[in-house]
Amino acid sequence: MATSWHRRVWSVVLAGVLAAVLLAGGQAPARADRQAPTPWPGGRWEPGPARYGTTVVSDVPVRMDDGVTLTATVAYPTDPATGRRASGRFPVILQQTPYTDAVNPFFVPYGYIFATVRSRGAGTSGGEFGYVSARDHRDGVRTVYWAARELDGSNGVVGGYGCSYAGETQLYTAAGIGRGSPLKTIIPTCTAQDYLRETFLVDGILTGDFPFLKRAAASVGDTPSAKSFFADLVTEVESGGDAAYNRDFWRSRQPITFAQDIVDNDIPALLWSGWDDVVIRGATEFYTALQNAYHDRPVQAAMDPGQPVTGRYQIIVGPWGHGQGLDNTIMLEWYDTWLKHANTGIDRTSTPMHLYELRADRWVNAARYPIVTDYTTYYLHANGALKPSRSAEGGDPIAWAAPDTAGGTLTYSTPPLADGATLAGPVSAAVYASSSNTNLVLIATLSDVAPDGTAAPITFGAVLGSQRALDPRKTWRDRDGTIIRPYTRQTGDSYLTPGEVTRFDIALHPRLWAVRPGHSVRLTLTTQTPAAACAGANVLPCALTAPAQATVPGGVYQVRRGSSSVSLPLLPAGCFRTAASAVTPTSGGFSQPMDWAAERPGHPCQR
Repeated sequence: MATSWHRRVWSVVLAGVLAAVLLAGGQAPARADRQAPTPWPGGRWEPGPARYGTTVVSDVPVRMDDGVTLTATVAYPTDPATGRRASGRFPVILQQTPYTDAVNPFFVPYGYIFATVRSRGAGTSGGEFGYVSARDHRDGVRTVYWAARELDGSNGVVGGYGCSYAGETQLYTAAGIGRGSPLKTIIPTCTAQDYLRETFLVDGILTGDFPFLKRAAASVGDTPSAKSFFADLVTEVESGGDAAYNRDFWRSRQPITFAQDIVDNDIPALLWSGWDDVVIRGATEFYTALQNAYHDRPVQAAMDPGQPVTGRYQIIVGPWGHGQGLDNTIMLEWYDTWLKHANTGIDRTSTPMHLYELRADRWVNAARYPIVTDYTTYYLHANGALKPSRSAEGGDPIAWAAPDTAGGTLTYSTPPLADGATLAGPVSAAVYASSSNTNLVLIATLSDVAPDGTAAPITFGAVLGSQRALDPRKTWRDRDGTIIRPYTRQTGDSYLTPGEVTRFDIALHPRLWAVRPGHSVRLTLTTQTPAAACAGANVLPCALTAPAQATVPGGVYQVRRGSSSVSLPLLPAGCFRTAASAVTPTSGGFSQPMDWAAERPGHPCQR
């Protein structure tokens, strides 16, 4: 993913544009106010004084096992009195990325070497660009051993660092390096796990982020091999080739399948994402995968309600977008714990999920994901109602059309929730519908509607009718058997019989959201995203591959009431305990979680 993504204020804010078009008087959700930093809070651990200065060495050669040489930039600690390299040996924080030669100098004064190695085929590094290919995976392992055994000043201990692509390289490296290696921990931040269900495609439909691939070569140095690689990839996806489906190309680039290897290799991980991040679905699911792997459960299953957890695998999810909210001092605490064996206590939590509750503007802690084990199902009724009981059968028409066009939108709202509620986790819609042709697109948007009618978008999801088939091993259900997180196979197309009613399951991205007393929840169904919303980078469904373009346009659908529904992860309002938080000198103005303690026993959110 591009470094330009790191400059986004909201990577999914355009979902608000979608809702504004769909909902008269709609408005985007309020963001947490940025505050002035306070001194680092006291408690179990503080970063202590910075003891060293910094010097940077560029164009350091890193030779791979096949003879190709990558280039590195290395920041070393210096003696503040002399400005010369400090004596002694230090642990290494390693970033592997195609985008930049820059280092993060923050960690160096605290006694670390920081090395950035440019990926194969990017910048001045040699070899052919492969986009986290199997060859790149081997490079990652080799680079760790270079940092541990060949880098001057290294003490042989390495920690992984990096956001987005540089987070993904950590996962593959940690999976492939074996047990007992120099790699002792990783912090993969803002990192994608599944390009087919978020990021470049959303359940088979091209997103607003897909055009990045057309200019991606420039972000890695415009090398000839990168230009060729991305041109071929774009052509293959747009034409409906193998890379448009869950086949060999993307299967080898789905880090969640390597979660068991990371755990088996004994490498702790701190994940970091935001509710507005383009990769929020994958980040939360990867947390689940690591916890499952640690406790010998199926990696891509939902966590069991009574499942124990480990502090070796944790996640921070804040009120920000891609590349935002990353706090160097929290990372320093994590590195000190695993690379210097400092007794920080950060690893001893029984609630390894540190989550910002949107609209309540507070941090809370949780343990298992999904958080809610008994979902609340609302059914579609006549006159745009959503009720917890089934209705009489009936049909509502919706056409393949822009959402502001007559017949292009359907809305269904719950009664006001008198006491409010907490929406905690992924959302699932089950829509029974028929199409006049052999395919369809349905986009589901969930909104929070105030008593005065103003609406704020909470989350969204989409389904391509021909790729509706679910993988039952990876689809999550609650204790009553209700599907709460559908997982589509996406290995190929199975087209519809015109006029035949079919079930379509839609996975909506997860949120932790406080629904205020008297507010209602609205489900909006559309078939297209407004053109204005697709003008920028986002993960909204924005374009069709060639096979979909040949089968989707022109369709008129009948959505069946009575059986169609949306299942919500509802908990009592305010049931979480507020966790301590602070704006630190290194948090970029964002509040950060400071409390790694356990929830109170018997707390209503632990169910």
